[in-house]
Amino acid sequence: MSYKHNKNTDADVLIILGSKIYSNTPTLMLVSRLDAAVEYVKTCSDIPIIVSGGQGTDEKVSEAEAMFRYLVASGVDENRIWKEDASVNTRENISFSIKLMKYKGLDVANLKVAVLSNEFHLFRTGIIAKKAGLEIIPVAAKTPGLLRRIYHYMREVLALGVEVLTG
Repeated sequence: MSYKHNKNTDADVLIILGSKIYSNTPTLMLVSRLDAAVEYVKTCSDIPIIVSGGQGTDEKVSEAEAMFRYLVASGVDENRIWKEDASVNTRENISFSIKLMKYKGLDVANLKVAVLSNEFHLFRTGIIAKKAGLEIIPVAAKTPGLLRRIYHYMREVLALGVEVLTG
């Protein structure tokens, strides 16, 4: 299952899920998410944006830092962007973002939270978020390239199977 781009801008917070970076530069996959986020927040009020992603051993900065830099360079006000830079997978993206929202004083139980990722990733993300007590508004970025899209859909089916089996 996948999602098309959601035009619903009735969110209180936007979470952008991280993806691999090269050194300190976003990959095409992450750029597609960030470009979709820039378009999405143009139509929103000044909602906070959480960039969620830690730092891999081969990355010079965290995914959150790379996303922050890209968004600011794209004209997004840096004061709107909150960095969650400890997560290493989707489950932690959601869990740590919830903790960050609570730390910032938000009543998570009553928030409308938009989560932005590539379309192939949002179904499993929704399952993970629901298990964490969070109903999300899925916002899809188009996955660049046909072969990349096929690869990631196949990978996601496997990840979904693991999620169902392990909970």
